[in-house]
Amino acid sequence: MTNELIIQQLKNKEAELINDLNKVRLALKAFIDENMNFGNAGFNRDLINDLIPKTYAKDLTYGSKILFVLSVHDSPMLVDDIANAIHALEPELEFSKLHKNVGHNLSMLAKYSKVKKHPFNRKIKYSL
Repeated sequence: MTNELIIQQLKNKEAELINDLNKVRLALKAFIDENMNFGNAGFNRDLINDLIPKTYAKDLTYGSKILFVLSVHDSPMLVDDIANAIHALEPELEFSKLHKNVGHNLSMLAKYSKVKKHPFNRKIKYSL
């Protein structure tokens, strides 16, 4: 085998690997863009406004109660603040369980882009 033949084979292999790498990058970019656009689509204000209840009721889901409280206060709130607001509306609820439910539901609402997160000191505030 001559040096020229070895060099040509290595160049061919390099071109093949670069082609494969570009395919992987393209697939990765498409996957990331698809997921990012899905997340951003949730911030359509009209869709979120349709989810917000107009009045508070005890039979609402925790997600709906949270959206209602956030819409009434119309400013970023901590989990503690939201739990206190719901507890004020339903004092018969056990506060520790309510706080856990609010925290869990807020993380799910944020995950599905129904609420926005705002860093605040070492905590997170949430808003619509």
